[in-house]
Amino acid sequence: MFSRIVYEDSSAFFTVVAFAFAASIFITISWRAIRMRRPQVEHLENLPFLTPTPACVRDESQSRSAHAGSQTTSEDTPLH
Repeated sequence: MFSRIVYEDSSAFFTVVAFAFAASIFITISWRAIRMRRPQVEHLENLPFLTPTPACVRDESQSRSAHAGSQTTSEDTPLH
């Protein structure tokens, strides 16, 4: 029943169609990125920083220095 179906041609066709589809998406994204205007690039590069940063994340350098003074040495830790 399935002896008349040619698998090679159909698999090559789907491979070429899938490659053309993926290449067209890549080319479209690349073309839009190349043609992007400078104000839009500046807006997008600062996009993660538009939301306010929580205080616990913002003061990392201060919290590190506070923790550095309170570090324990091996003499202070009890042996188990």
